[in-house]
Amino acid sequence: MSQQTIYDQLAEYLNSMPIGAPKTPELIEILKTLYTEEEAALAVKLPFLPMTLDALADRTGIAEAKLKPTIERMAKKGIVFVQLGGDEPMYRLLPTVVGFSETPFWPGKRTPHTEKLAALWRKYAKDAFYHEVGGISDLPMVRVIPVQQSLSDDRKVSVYEKLAEKVKETSYQAVAHCPCRIMRDYSGEGKCEHSTENCLHFGSLGQYMVANGMAREITVDETLNILKKSNEEGLVHITGNHQAEIDTICNCCADACIFLTGLLAMGEKNMFARSNFVSEINQDTCAECGTCAERCPVKAISLDDGPAKVDAGKCIGCGVCYPTCPSESVSLAARPQSEQLPILPPGEMVMKVMSDKKREFKF
Repeated sequence: MSQQTIYDQLAEYLNSMPIGAPKTPELIEILKTLYTEEEAALAVKLPFLPMTLDALADRTGIAEAKLKPTIERMAKKGIVFVQLGGDEPMYRLLPTVVGFSETPFWPGKRTPHTEKLAALWRKYAKDAFYHEVGGISDLPMVRVIPVQQSLSDDRKVSVYEKLAEKVKETSYQAVAHCPCRIMRDYSGEGKCEHSTENCLHFGSLGQYMVANGMAREITVDETLNILKKSNEEGLVHITGNHQAEIDTICNCCADACIFLTGLLAMGEKNMFARSNFVSEINQDTCAECGTCAERCPVKAISLDDGPAKVDAGKCIGCGVCYPTCPSESVSLAARPQSEQLPILPPGEMVMKVMSDKKREFKF
């Protein structure tokens, strides 16, 4: 029997997170590419919740003077997160998502290193990671946010779905390149037609990314403009499925991004929670041009010898069909109350997902 390596141990440790890391040969190769053996040995001792350097020294048994350069090097590599803005930096191990699956690709720089990782991640996603994200727990970790201008009745929009207001509440804004579209391109599977610099991050996560050359700082107005352009491109706004301040907004396409491809290509039904709205098309004014059907990322709209029709069961309530309708016949209407999914506080959401996955969260 072969002896377990430090990378096997690290894989098992990472798999204790809500979105874990099922062990496959591709994952082990990813870890070997990202971590030296010394870094992997340290990583299995690091927490998933932030700690100060002196607390980490106590936890790991490594003197601060020796620990600090290693931790800072790992932060620069994108395998350790640094929380800034307090009295002193705090550190934690980065999981798969939001984490080390994305950090090499956020800068948008093509190198032999990122090409190797892209090919590994694309295979790993198909073999194991899609199912990890959307096939085990019935509570999705992320949700679709509708385009507010497309709503037929703004009074029915919950505070958690008012995207512009949530962005204005953030303390810091940053933009990086979309890891999913970058991975597809760098792996040789073909370049996505959509733009890539529209992966949005906020607060301490955004600060960490900018400080380590993974993103650039932007303003609230620039953020809202990116969201507007993303919607015009046909991209879907996806954020965390919780009640806390947003830290990420993905602008997803159906041909590369993990959440939509996981649903469409792999059939994992809980990749994300759809919004509490559904597309409606005015049958009297519809010009029957087919633009909405072409833009719909989940093929929920069809034309059959007449005006466009929506399959409410497929519709994810994103509003991508709205901005380019020439006859202004598209809007989003509230779904029946019974269909609305609960949006939990972060702690309750994590514990529910961990319970579904029969895992014990290792703080």
